[in-house]
Amino acid sequence: MAKYKLIQKKNPVKKDESAKWYANPVKENQLDTRAVCRAVTRNTTVAPTELETSMNLVCDGIPALLQQGNSVRIGSLGTMRLSFGSTGVDDIDHFNAATMIKNVKVIFTPSKELMAAIKDGLSFENAGVVEEGFTYPSVPAYKAYKVGNRTPGSGEGDIVDDPTA
Repeated sequence: MAKYKLIQKKNPVKKDESAKWYANPVKENQLDTRAVCRAVTRNTTVAPTELETSMNLVCDGIPALLQQGNSVRIGSLGTMRLSFGSTGVDDIDHFNAATMIKNVKVIFTPSKELMAAIKDGLSFENAGVVEEGFTYPSVPAYKAYKVGNRTPGSGEGDIVDDPTA
């Protein structure tokens, strides 16, 4: 189940409008390659180390393929491509790629198959409300604190410092 916290934000384009509540994803864990390989090879005949080696080989080869101007599709995972911007010039003769090309990045676009698999059976769980750097454990706890029925430290309305807010 994917968890989210509600966070109040102003629209940067419409600064005169009041802030609205938005769902913000909560990251549970950051899994490394080894953990992913163990998880996806469970109940298969593929050894986790074989998959990890294969993934490392793919990762080692992708930079050269992208540098050659290719987009790289990785099975039903998705496609990677190189992207960048540049400083503009009035005279074409003054363009210098080495100093004017900026923000080089890799864009990953998940495949339709991957997105469908992720969305299939996906459900969401509220993991709290964040306001002014404090996390309330639930919407009822937030409301109770706001109307004065609870005080910090009394249980359900407890406020928790949230360094991610």
